[in-house]
Amino acid sequence: MPAESKLDPQQPLAKRRRSPAAVIRAWGAAILVIGLASAAFIYAFAADDEGIDAASEIVQGRMYQHNLQLMGGKASLLMADFDEWFSGLWHGRPLAYTVAILSVAIALACFAVARWVSGSPADADRQS
Repeated sequence: MPAESKLDPQQPLAKRRRSPAAVIRAWGAAILVIGLASAAFIYAFAADDEGIDAASEIVQGRMYQHNLQLMGGKASLLMADFDEWFSGLWHGRPLAYTVAILSVAIALACFAVARWVSGSPADADRQS
């Protein structure tokens, strides 16, 4: 009895098996497409933050920065700046950039894992 191939058209779809590398590559492609589409959607419909609210005016003030440095030192001032920057990434148009960068990074990681799992042809050429 001949061995059945993995891509036999007579075989039911449920019995066909794809290699783990192909599955990971497909997930990476899906993450990339959905992530970039979501980023474009967020960018298109994000509200512009033209006006500075009262809290931002206080935080950017020299007196606030001086008092913060007196109470917690230079590290406290740096952590407050980092916190303000990091929290700004999660709303408005910066959120679109964050989603796009994260989706590209995760997709690249999926492609790298798929290449590692499959045993890339470049590695076989180097060993020969």
